Amino acid sequence: MKCISPTTIIIPDILHTIYLDMLKHLMDWVMSFLEQHSRINKFNQLWAMMPPYPGFARFTKPYSQVTQWSGKEMKALGHVIVPVFAATLSNPLVNQRIPFTEVLLCVKNVVYFHLMAQYRYHTEAKIEYMEYYLEEFHRHMDVLSRFRASKSRQKGSEALKQQLTLGKQEECESDPAWNIFLRLQSMVSLMKIKCRSSQKFHNTLSTNRISTL
Repeated sequence: MKCISPTTIIIPDILHTIYLDMLKHLMDWVMSFLEQHSRINKFNQLWAMMPPYPGFARFTKPYSQVTQWSGKEMKALGHVIVPVFAATLSNPLVNQRIPFTEVLLCVKNVVYFHLMAQYRYHTEAKIEYMEYYLEEFHRHMDVLSRFRASKSRQKGSEALKQQLTLGKQEECESDPAWNIFLRLQSMVSLMKIKCRSSQKFHNTLSTNRISTL
């Protein structure tokens, strides 16, 4: 169809794929990390102190008291999570400096990835930026290993990535625009599956903690 460009039809489902999958599951990992290091109260205080400004409505509750999220709230989360999280991890103990630096880099790269995924069109250069952020996220995510999916689930998500890429390789070799489409689709699908597969593990961990209280 002459009136359609592949670069304008590959925007992912922002609400379900980006906000409610990537960011929400990332926050599940982050809250478990903060609980481990006794920083949840500080995070909640900073979260509730965020002042309003044009295009951003301040949060009315501490983060841990929110039970249901809207797309608007998740969008706001993506805008402020990096500075709030960085302030929460300020003044670390000596043995906390490395894990705090690693987890902050992990969160930062997910946030940058999710912001670029919302662009109205994608070029080769933008895809390269997104690939870089995704690679950096994977490089630093070992700090969240106890809150992530098992190795078998990670292998499954990697297999799906290869299937998505190789299944259309021959068909798209002659069309650079469709190559961009496949690469973006693979990256977003991989991130989405990694986040989803961690949810069961996170729920089990939370249940075990409650049962030991």
